Amino acid sequence: MIESAQNARMQEAFEIAHAERAQAFANIFSWLFKSRSAPLNQTVLTEPSRCA
Repeated sequence: MIESAQNARMQEAFEIAHAERAQAFANIFSWLFKSRSAPLNQTVLTEPSRCA
């Protein structure tokens, strides 16, 4: 995003907003692509096969 500040206070605000926006995107992407484990119930692992 191209931003032009008229003074130092506005420039600082733009930099803070940019950092917050970057962190928000990082949080979204880490949530979207995080590893999700799905442990199986122990009874599922010990039941005999129903295909036999």
